[in-house]
Amino acid sequence: MHDSGDSHSRAKSVLVIGGGVAGIAASVVLADTGFRVLLLEKRPLLGGRASSFVDPIVGERVDECQHGTMRCCTNLADLLERLGVHQQIDYCDTLEFLEPNGRRSVLRGSPLPAPLHTLPSFLRFRALSLRDKLGISYALLKILGTNPHRPLWEQQSFAAWLTSTHQTPTAIRRFWRPILVSACNEELERISCAHAFFIFQTGFLAHPKAFHFGIPKVPLASLYTEPTLDYLRQRGGCVRTKTTVKSIEVEGQRVKEVVLADGERLCADWYVSAVQCDQLGHLLPRDVIDSDTYWQKVLQIPLVPILGAHFWFDRPIACPKAVAVLDRRIEWIFHRSHNLGKDPQEGSCLSIVISASYPYETMEKEHLKSLLLEDLAACLPDVAKAQLVHWTLVRWPKATLSPAPGIEALRPPQKSPLSNLVVAGEWTQTGWPSTMEGAARSGYLAARIILNQEGLPCSLPVPDLPKTGLARWLLRERTKR
Repeated sequence: MHDSGDSHSRAKSVLVIGGGVAGIAASVVLADTGFRVLLLEKRPLLGGRASSFVDPIVGERVDECQHGTMRCCTNLADLLERLGVHQQIDYCDTLEFLEPNGRRSVLRGSPLPAPLHTLPSFLRFRALSLRDKLGISYALLKILGTNPHRPLWEQQSFAAWLTSTHQTPTAIRRFWRPILVSACNEELERISCAHAFFIFQTGFLAHPKAFHFGIPKVPLASLYTEPTLDYLRQRGGCVRTKTTVKSIEVEGQRVKEVVLADGERLCADWYVSAVQCDQLGHLLPRDVIDSDTYWQKVLQIPLVPILGAHFWFDRPIACPKAVAVLDRRIEWIFHRSHNLGKDPQEGSCLSIVISASYPYETMEKEHLKSLLLEDLAACLPDVAKAQLVHWTLVRWPKATLSPAPGIEALRPPQKSPLSNLVVAGEWTQTGWPSTMEGAARSGYLAARIILNQEGLPCSLPVPDLPKTGLARWLLRERTKR
Protein backbone atom coordinates (compact mmCIF):
# COMPACT_ATOMS: atom_id res chain seq x y z
CA MET A 1 0.00 0.00 0.00
CA HIS A 2 1.26 3.44 -0.86
CA ASP A 3 0.93 6.25 1.66
CA SER A 4 -1.76 8.81 0.83
CA GLY A 5 -1.39 12.56 1.28
CA ASP A 6 -3.68 15.57 1.71
CA SER A 7 -4.01 19.14 0.42
CA HIS A 8 -1.37 20.34 2.88
CA SER A 9 1.37 18.17 1.38
CA ARG A 10 0.35 18.93 -2.21
CA ALA A 11 1.51 22.53 -1.74
CA LYS A 12 5.03 21.42 -0.88
CA SER A 13 7.91 21.01 -3.32
CA VAL A 14 10.95 18.74 -3.00
CA LEU A 15 14.16 18.91 -5.00
CA VAL A 16 16.10 15.62 -5.05
CA ILE A 17 19.77 15.71 -6.10
CA GLY A 18 20.91 12.36 -7.49
CA GLY A 19 18.97 9.78 -9.48
CA GLY A 20 20.44 6.63 -8.01
CA VAL A 21 18.44 4.07 -6.05
CA ALA A 22 18.37 6.30 -2.94
CA GLY A 23 17.14 9.36 -4.83
CA ILE A 24 14.53 7.36 -6.71
CA ALA A 25 13.25 5.77 -3.48
CA ALA A 26 12.83 9.15 -1.78
CA SER A 27 11.21 10.63 -4.88
CA VAL A 28 8.55 7.96 -5.38
CA VAL A 29 7.46 8.01 -1.72
CA LEU A 30 7.20 11.79 -1.66
CA ALA A 31 5.38 11.88 -5.00
CA ASP A 32 2.96 9.26 -3.66
CA THR A 33 2.01 11.62 -0.83
CA GLY A 34 1.35 14.58 -3.11
CA PHE A 35 4.65 16.46 -2.96
CA ARG A 36 5.81 18.14 -6.17
CA VAL A 37 9.07 16.32 -6.85
CA LEU A 38 11.91 17.48 -9.09
CA LEU A 39 14.62 14.83 -9.45
CA LEU A 40 18.00 15.92 -10.87
CA GLU A 41 20.55 13.47 -12.30
CA LYS A 42 23.79 14.42 -14.04
CA ARG A 43 23.92 11.28 -16.20
CA PRO A 44 21.61 10.35 -19.10
CA LEU A 45 20.14 7.31 -17.28
CA LEU A 46 18.90 6.77 -13.74
CA GLY A 47 20.13 4.16 -11.27
CA GLY A 48 23.51 5.58 -10.23
CA ARG A 49 26.06 2.82 -9.76
CA ALA A 50 23.25 0.34 -10.41
CA SER A 51 22.73 1.80 -13.86
CA SER A 52 23.73 1.32 -17.48
CA PHE A 53 25.32 3.18 -20.35
CA VAL A 54 24.85 2.83 -24.09
CA ASP A 55 27.87 1.06 -25.56
CA PRO A 56 28.63 2.68 -28.94
CA ILE A 57 29.98 -0.55 -30.46
CA VAL A 58 27.11 -2.91 -29.67
CA GLY A 59 24.51 -0.13 -29.53
CA GLU A 60 22.73 -1.40 -26.44
CA ARG A 61 22.43 -0.63 -22.75
CA VAL A 62 25.27 -2.19 -20.81
CA ASP A 63 25.35 -2.24 -17.02
CA GLU A 64 27.99 -0.22 -15.22
CA CYS A 65 28.59 -3.24 -13.03
CA GLN A 66 26.39 -6.32 -12.82
CA HIS A 67 24.22 -6.32 -9.71
CA GLY A 68 22.13 -9.02 -8.11
CA THR A 69 19.70 -8.89 -5.23
CA MET A 70 18.32 -11.30 -2.63
CA ARG A 71 14.90 -11.99 -1.16
CA CYS A 72 16.05 -10.42 2.12
CA CYS A 73 16.27 -7.05 0.35
CA THR A 74 12.69 -6.13 1.23
CA ASN A 75 12.85 -2.39 0.61
CA LEU A 76 14.50 -2.72 -2.77
CA ALA A 77 11.77 -5.22 -3.67
CA ASP A 78 9.14 -2.74 -2.46
CA LEU A 79 10.64 0.01 -4.62
CA LEU A 80 10.67 -2.23 -7.69
CA GLU A 81 7.04 -3.18 -6.95
CA ARG A 82 6.07 0.49 -6.82
CA LEU A 83 7.79 1.06 -10.15
CA GLY A 84 6.05 -2.00 -11.61
CA VAL A 85 9.25 -3.84 -12.54
CA HIS A 86 9.78 -6.39 -9.77
CA GLN A 87 8.71 -9.12 -12.19
CA GLN A 88 11.88 -8.31 -14.14
CA ILE A 89 13.96 -9.94 -11.38
CA ASP A 90 14.56 -13.68 -11.81
CA TYR A 91 14.96 -15.32 -8.39
CA CYS A 92 16.38 -18.78 -7.82
CA ASP A 93 17.17 -20.80 -4.68
CA THR A 94 20.60 -21.85 -5.90
CA LEU A 95 24.03 -20.28 -5.45
CA GLU A 96 26.71 -21.86 -7.65
CA PHE A 97 30.46 -21.82 -6.95
CA LEU A 98 33.06 -22.69 -9.58
CA GLU A 99 36.44 -24.17 -8.67
CA PRO A 100 39.59 -23.57 -10.75
CA ASN A 101 39.37 -27.11 -12.15
CA GLY A 102 35.84 -26.48 -13.41
CA ARG A 103 34.07 -28.47 -10.69
CA ARG A 104 30.94 -26.83 -9.30
CA SER A 105 29.52 -26.71 -5.81
CA VAL A 106 26.00 -25.57 -5.02
CA LEU A 107 24.11 -24.11 -2.08
CA ARG A 108 20.36 -24.54 -2.44
CA GLY A 109 17.24 -24.60 -0.33
CA SER A 110 15.44 -27.62 1.10
CA PRO A 111 12.21 -28.28 3.05
CA LEU A 112 14.13 -28.07 6.34
CA PRO A 113 13.28 -25.08 8.57
CA ALA A 114 15.64 -22.13 8.96
CA PRO A 115 18.50 -22.10 9.72
CA LEU A 116 18.88 -25.68 8.42
CA HIS A 117 17.39 -25.08 4.97
CA THR A 118 20.75 -25.12 3.14
CA LEU A 119 22.28 -27.89 5.28
CA PRO A 120 21.80 -30.81 2.83
CA SER A 121 23.52 -28.94 -0.01
CA PHE A 122 26.21 -27.64 2.35
CA LEU A 123 27.07 -31.20 3.38
CA ARG A 124 27.50 -32.04 -0.33
CA PHE A 125 29.52 -28.86 -1.06
CA ARG A 126 32.43 -30.33 -2.99
CA ALA A 127 34.81 -27.38 -2.72
CA LEU A 128 35.12 -27.91 1.05
CA SER A 129 36.49 -30.78 3.10
CA LEU A 130 34.78 -32.28 6.14
CA ARG A 131 37.16 -30.35 8.40
CA ASP A 132 36.28 -27.12 6.59
CA LYS A 133 32.56 -27.77 7.00
CA LEU A 134 32.81 -28.60 10.68
CA GLY A 135 34.66 -25.35 11.33
CA ILE A 136 32.17 -23.32 9.29
CA SER A 137 29.22 -24.96 11.07
CA TYR A 138 30.71 -24.09 14.45
CA ALA A 139 31.23 -20.47 13.39
CA LEU A 140 27.70 -20.16 11.96
CA LEU A 141 26.24 -21.42 15.24
CA LYS A 142 28.21 -18.75 17.09
CA ILE A 143 26.98 -16.10 14.64
CA LEU A 144 23.42 -17.30 15.04
CA GLY A 145 23.58 -16.84 18.78
CA THR A 146 25.27 -13.42 18.73
CA ASN A 147 23.80 -9.92 18.86
CA PRO A 148 25.66 -8.09 16.05
CA HIS A 149 24.71 -4.67 17.45
CA ARG A 150 26.93 -4.95 20.51
CA PRO A 151 29.72 -2.31 20.39
CA LEU A 152 32.32 -5.06 20.67
CA TRP A 153 31.48 -6.45 17.24
CA GLU A 154 31.54 -3.05 15.56
CA GLN A 155 35.18 -2.64 16.64
CA GLN A 156 36.52 -6.10 15.68
CA SER A 157 37.47 -7.22 12.18
CA PHE A 158 35.84 -10.36 10.85
CA ALA A 159 39.21 -11.73 9.70
CA ALA A 160 40.44 -11.64 13.30
CA TRP A 161 37.25 -13.34 14.47
CA LEU A 162 37.69 -16.11 11.88
CA THR A 163 41.18 -16.73 13.23
CA SER A 164 39.82 -16.90 16.78
CA THR A 165 37.31 -19.58 15.69
CA HIS A 166 40.08 -21.64 14.04
CA GLN A 167 38.72 -21.51 10.48
CA THR A 168 40.86 -23.34 7.94
CA PRO A 169 42.51 -21.35 5.11
CA THR A 170 40.34 -23.23 2.61
CA ALA A 171 37.15 -22.40 4.50
CA ILE A 172 38.10 -18.72 4.53
CA ARG A 173 39.09 -18.70 0.87
CA ARG A 174 36.19 -20.74 -0.49
CA PHE A 175 33.29 -19.89 1.81
CA TRP A 176 33.64 -16.79 3.95
CA ARG A 177 35.50 -14.64 1.45
CA PRO A 178 33.33 -15.24 -1.67
CA ILE A 179 30.14 -14.42 0.23
CA LEU A 180 31.31 -11.45 2.28
CA VAL A 181 33.61 -9.69 -0.18
CA SER A 182 30.87 -9.62 -2.81
CA ALA A 183 28.23 -8.55 -0.25
CA CYS A 184 30.36 -5.85 1.41
CA ASN A 185 32.72 -4.88 -1.43
CA GLU A 186 35.64 -5.09 0.98
CA GLU A 187 38.34 -7.49 2.12
CA LEU A 188 37.76 -9.56 5.26
CA GLU A 189 40.42 -7.63 7.19
CA ARG A 190 38.39 -4.44 6.69
CA ILE A 191 34.91 -5.83 7.42
CA SER A 192 33.63 -5.43 10.96
CA CYS A 193 32.09 -8.41 12.73
CA ALA A 194 28.89 -6.39 13.06
CA HIS A 195 28.48 -6.22 9.27
CA ALA A 196 29.53 -9.84 8.70
CA PHE A 197 27.24 -11.23 11.40
CA PHE A 198 24.33 -9.18 10.08
CA ILE A 199 24.78 -10.47 6.53
CA PHE A 200 24.78 -14.11 7.57
CA GLN A 201 21.92 -13.73 10.04
CA THR A 202 19.69 -11.73 7.71
CA GLY A 203 20.70 -13.20 4.37
CA PHE A 204 21.21 -16.87 5.15
CA LEU A 205 20.00 -17.98 8.59
CA ALA A 206 16.76 -16.23 9.59
CA HIS A 207 14.42 -17.11 6.70
CA PRO A 208 14.58 -20.02 4.21
CA LYS A 209 14.06 -17.74 1.19
CA ALA A 210 16.28 -14.87 2.32
CA PHE A 211 19.29 -16.08 0.30
CA HIS A 212 17.35 -16.54 -2.96
CA PHE A 213 19.43 -14.73 -5.57
CA GLY A 214 17.73 -12.36 -8.01
CA ILE A 215 19.19 -11.46 -11.39
CA PRO A 216 17.66 -8.69 -13.53
CA LYS A 217 16.19 -9.80 -16.86
CA VAL A 218 16.71 -6.31 -18.31
CA PRO A 219 19.62 -3.82 -18.17
CA LEU A 220 19.74 -2.11 -14.79
CA ALA A 221 18.83 1.32 -16.18
CA SER A 222 15.65 -0.19 -17.61
CA LEU A 223 14.58 -1.06 -14.07
CA TYR A 224 14.79 2.57 -13.06
CA THR A 225 14.90 5.13 -15.88
CA GLU A 226 11.64 4.85 -17.83
CA PRO A 227 9.65 3.46 -14.85
CA THR A 228 10.70 6.41 -12.65
CA LEU A 229 10.06 8.95 -15.41
CA ASP A 230 6.54 7.58 -15.88
CA TYR A 231 5.88 7.18 -12.15
CA LEU A 232 6.78 10.75 -11.26
CA ARG A 233 5.16 12.25 -14.34
CA GLN A 234 1.85 10.59 -13.46
CA ARG A 235 2.06 12.18 -10.01
CA GLY A 236 2.95 15.68 -11.13
CA GLY A 237 6.70 15.29 -10.69
CA CYS A 238 9.59 15.80 -13.09
CA VAL A 239 12.98 14.23 -13.81
CA ARG A 240 15.82 16.18 -15.42
CA THR A 241 18.72 14.03 -16.59
CA LYS A 242 22.06 15.36 -17.87
CA THR A 243 21.69 18.09 -15.25
CA THR A 244 24.66 18.84 -13.01
CA VAL A 245 24.32 20.57 -9.65
CA LYS A 246 27.18 22.98 -9.00
CA SER A 247 26.41 23.99 -5.43
CA ILE A 248 23.91 24.01 -2.59
CA GLU A 249 23.52 27.56 -1.30
CA VAL A 250 22.83 27.94 2.42
CA GLU A 251 21.38 30.86 4.35
CA GLY A 252 21.39 30.54 8.12
CA GLN A 253 20.43 26.96 8.96
CA ARG A 254 18.44 26.38 5.78
CA VAL A 255 19.14 25.61 2.15
CA LYS A 256 18.26 28.69 0.14
CA GLU A 257 18.63 27.29 -3.40
CA VAL A 258 20.51 24.93 -5.65
CA VAL A 259 22.75 26.28 -8.40
CA LEU A 260 23.20 24.25 -11.59
CA ALA A 261 26.35 24.11 -13.70
CA ASP A 262 24.74 26.36 -16.31
CA GLY A 263 23.93 29.01 -13.71
CA GLU A 264 20.23 28.19 -13.28
CA ARG A 265 18.95 28.52 -9.72
CA LEU A 266 16.25 26.24 -8.30
CA CYS A 267 14.29 26.62 -5.07
CA ALA A 268 12.09 24.19 -3.14
CA ASP A 269 10.51 23.77 0.27
CA TRP A 270 12.58 20.64 0.94
CA TYR A 271 15.84 19.28 -0.45
CA VAL A 272 17.14 15.71 -0.55
CA SER A 273 20.81 15.07 -1.24
CA ALA A 274 21.19 11.56 -2.66
CA VAL A 275 24.77 11.77 -3.94
CA GLN A 276 27.88 9.94 -2.75
CA CYS A 277 29.37 11.31 0.49
CA ASP A 278 32.53 12.69 -1.14
CA GLN A 279 30.45 14.53 -3.76
CA LEU A 280 28.31 16.14 -1.08
CA GLY A 281 31.43 17.80 0.28
CA HIS A 282 31.91 19.59 -3.05
CA LEU A 283 28.35 20.92 -3.11
CA LEU A 284 28.09 22.54 0.33
CA PRO A 285 29.84 25.78 1.32
CA ARG A 286 33.09 25.27 3.20
CA ASP A 287 31.91 27.25 6.21
CA VAL A 288 28.87 24.96 6.54
CA ILE A 289 31.08 21.86 6.53
CA ASP A 290 33.43 23.40 9.10
CA SER A 291 30.56 24.41 11.38
CA ASP A 292 29.30 20.94 12.31
CA THR A 293 30.88 17.55 13.05
CA TYR A 294 27.98 15.96 11.12
CA TRP A 295 29.52 17.08 7.82
CA GLN A 296 33.10 16.51 8.93
CA LYS A 297 32.34 12.86 9.72
CA VAL A 298 30.62 12.43 6.33
CA LEU A 299 33.82 13.48 4.58
CA GLN A 300 35.86 10.94 6.59
CA ILE A 301 33.88 7.94 5.32
CA PRO A 302 36.30 5.64 3.43
CA LEU A 303 35.15 4.44 0.01
CA VAL A 304 36.05 1.22 -1.80
CA PRO A 305 36.52 0.54 -5.54
CA ILE A 306 34.71 -2.05 -7.63
CA LEU A 307 35.38 -3.25 -11.15
CA GLY A 308 33.09 -4.65 -13.83
CA ALA A 309 33.79 -5.84 -17.36
CA HIS A 310 31.72 -7.22 -20.23
CA PHE A 311 33.06 -9.60 -22.89
CA TRP A 312 31.23 -10.35 -26.15
CA PHE A 313 32.15 -13.62 -27.91
CA ASP A 314 31.20 -14.89 -31.35
CA ARG A 315 29.52 -18.13 -30.19
CA PRO A 316 27.49 -19.67 -27.38
CA ILE A 317 29.36 -20.07 -24.07
CA ALA A 318 28.18 -22.69 -21.58
CA CYS A 319 27.90 -20.84 -18.28
CA PRO A 320 25.32 -20.60 -15.46
CA LYS A 321 23.19 -17.47 -15.13
CA ALA A 322 25.50 -16.43 -12.30
CA VAL A 323 28.40 -18.22 -10.66
CA ALA A 324 30.86 -17.29 -7.91
CA VAL A 325 34.42 -18.08 -8.94
CA LEU A 326 36.78 -19.54 -6.35
CA ASP A 327 40.53 -18.95 -6.08
CA ARG A 328 40.79 -16.56 -9.02
CA ARG A 329 40.88 -12.82 -9.68
CA ILE A 330 37.34 -12.86 -11.03
CA GLU A 331 34.75 -13.18 -8.28
CA TRP A 332 31.50 -13.48 -10.24
CA ILE A 333 30.57 -14.36 -13.81
CA PHE A 334 27.09 -13.50 -15.11
CA HIS A 335 25.84 -14.87 -18.41
CA ARG A 336 24.41 -11.58 -19.57
CA SER A 337 23.08 -12.87 -22.89
CA HIS A 338 21.17 -15.68 -21.21
CA ASN A 339 19.85 -13.45 -18.43
CA LEU A 340 18.50 -10.93 -20.96
CA GLY A 341 16.92 -13.66 -23.10
CA LYS A 342 19.21 -13.22 -26.12
CA ASP A 343 19.46 -15.83 -28.88
CA PRO A 344 22.56 -17.93 -27.99
CA GLN A 345 23.36 -18.40 -31.66
CA GLU A 346 24.07 -14.69 -31.91
CA GLY A 347 27.01 -15.07 -29.53
CA SER A 348 27.47 -14.60 -25.82
CA CYS A 349 28.15 -11.70 -23.50
CA LEU A 350 29.70 -12.53 -20.14
CA SER A 351 29.84 -9.95 -17.35
CA ILE A 352 32.42 -10.24 -14.59
CA VAL A 353 32.74 -8.47 -11.24
CA ILE A 354 35.73 -7.93 -8.96
CA SER A 355 34.82 -6.39 -5.61
CA ALA A 356 37.33 -4.41 -3.52
CA SER A 357 39.36 -4.06 -6.73
CA TYR A 358 42.30 -2.22 -5.18
CA PRO A 359 45.04 -4.09 -7.13
CA TYR A 360 43.45 -3.26 -10.49
CA GLU A 361 42.67 0.44 -10.13
CA THR A 362 45.80 1.64 -11.93
CA MET A 363 46.52 -1.47 -14.00
CA GLU A 364 46.88 -0.80 -17.71
CA LYS A 365 43.67 -1.71 -19.52
CA GLU A 366 45.11 -4.20 -22.03
CA HIS A 367 47.07 -6.02 -19.35
CA LEU A 368 43.93 -6.29 -17.23
CA LYS A 369 42.03 -7.58 -20.26
CA SER A 370 44.58 -10.39 -20.70
CA LEU A 371 44.33 -11.39 -17.04
CA LEU A 372 40.54 -11.46 -17.07
CA LEU A 373 40.39 -13.45 -20.31
CA GLU A 374 42.88 -15.90 -18.86
CA ASP A 375 40.58 -16.46 -15.88
CA LEU A 376 37.49 -16.77 -18.07
CA ALA A 377 39.16 -19.34 -20.32
CA ALA A 378 40.35 -21.34 -17.31
CA CYS A 379 36.85 -21.36 -15.79
CA LEU A 380 34.85 -21.89 -18.97
CA PRO A 381 36.37 -24.12 -21.68
CA ASP A 382 34.18 -22.60 -24.42
CA VAL A 383 35.92 -19.24 -23.99
CA ALA A 384 39.24 -20.66 -25.20
CA LYS A 385 37.57 -21.71 -28.47
CA ALA A 386 35.71 -18.45 -29.01
CA GLN A 387 36.75 -15.21 -30.64
CA LEU A 388 36.46 -12.03 -28.61
CA VAL A 389 34.30 -9.56 -30.54
CA HIS A 390 34.26 -6.65 -28.10
CA TRP A 391 34.87 -5.84 -24.45
CA THR A 392 34.36 -2.90 -22.13
CA LEU A 393 35.72 -2.10 -18.68
CA VAL A 394 34.07 -0.05 -15.94
CA ARG A 395 35.96 1.04 -12.83
CA TRP A 396 34.29 2.80 -9.90
CA PRO A 397 37.15 4.10 -7.70
CA LYS A 398 34.71 5.20 -4.97
CA ALA A 399 31.81 2.80 -5.21
CA THR A 400 30.67 1.97 -1.67
CA LEU A 401 31.64 2.73 1.90
CA SER A 402 34.15 0.47 3.60
CA PRO A 403 32.38 -1.53 6.36
CA ALA A 404 35.52 -1.34 8.46
CA PRO A 405 35.59 -1.53 12.25
CA GLY A 406 34.39 1.80 13.63
CA ILE A 407 32.55 2.88 10.47
CA GLU A 408 29.16 3.20 12.16
CA ALA A 409 30.41 6.18 14.14
CA LEU A 410 30.89 8.05 10.86
CA ARG A 411 27.64 7.11 9.11
CA PRO A 412 25.20 10.03 9.55
CA PRO A 413 21.46 9.96 10.19
CA GLN A 414 19.32 11.16 7.28
CA LYS A 415 18.26 14.30 9.20
CA SER A 416 20.99 16.89 8.65
CA PRO A 417 21.82 20.04 10.67
CA LEU A 418 20.15 22.10 7.91
CA SER A 419 16.44 22.21 8.71
CA ASN A 420 15.15 21.65 5.15
CA LEU A 421 17.85 19.26 3.88
CA VAL A 422 17.77 15.50 4.38
CA VAL A 423 20.50 13.15 3.22
CA ALA A 424 20.08 9.78 1.51
CA GLY A 425 22.59 7.18 0.36
CA GLU A 426 23.68 3.67 1.32
CA TRP A 427 26.51 5.29 3.30
CA THR A 428 24.06 6.87 5.77
CA GLN A 429 22.65 5.11 8.86
CA THR A 430 20.37 2.44 7.41
CA GLY A 431 21.03 -0.59 9.63
CA TRP A 432 22.35 -2.31 6.51
CA PRO A 433 25.69 -2.57 4.71
CA SER A 434 26.45 -0.46 1.66
CA THR A 435 24.09 -2.19 -0.78
CA MET A 436 21.16 -1.39 -3.08
CA GLU A 437 18.90 -2.44 -0.22
CA GLY A 438 20.69 0.07 1.99
CA ALA A 439 20.22 2.74 -0.69
CA ALA A 440 16.48 2.05 -0.95
CA ARG A 441 16.14 2.13 2.84
CA SER A 442 18.00 5.44 3.04
CA GLY A 443 15.66 7.02 0.50
CA TYR A 444 12.63 5.79 2.42
CA LEU A 445 14.07 7.04 5.71
CA ALA A 446 14.82 10.46 4.17
CA ALA A 447 11.26 10.69 2.85
CA ARG A 448 9.90 9.67 6.27
CA ILE A 449 11.69 12.58 7.94
CA ILE A 450 10.06 15.04 5.55
CA LEU A 451 6.63 13.45 5.95
CA ASN A 452 6.91 13.45 9.74
CA GLN A 453 8.00 17.08 9.76
CA GLU A 454 4.92 17.90 7.70
CA GLY A 455 2.70 15.99 10.12
CA LEU A 456 2.06 13.09 7.75
CA PRO A 457 2.28 9.39 8.68
CA CYS A 458 4.78 7.06 7.04
CA SER A 459 5.03 3.30 7.59
CA LEU A 460 8.38 2.94 5.83
CA PRO A 461 10.92 1.38 5.70
CA VAL A 462 9.54 -2.09 5.01
CA PRO A 463 10.41 -4.63 7.75
CA ASP A 464 12.93 -7.41 7.20
CA LEU A 465 11.70 -10.87 6.37
CA PRO A 466 10.30 -12.51 9.51
CA LYS A 467 12.43 -14.98 11.42
CA THR A 468 11.08 -18.49 10.94
CA GLY A 469 11.64 -22.05 12.12
CA LEU A 470 14.33 -22.69 14.68
CA ALA A 471 15.94 -19.38 13.75
CA ARG A 472 13.01 -17.52 15.30
CA TRP A 473 13.94 -18.85 18.72
CA LEU A 474 17.71 -18.83 18.27
CA LEU A 475 17.87 -15.25 16.99
CA ARG A 476 15.54 -14.06 19.74
CA GLU A 477 17.92 -15.56 22.30
CA ARG A 478 20.87 -13.65 20.88
CA THR A 479 19.65 -10.35 22.33
CA LYS A 480 20.40 -11.72 25.79
CA ARG A 481 24.09 -12.18 24.96
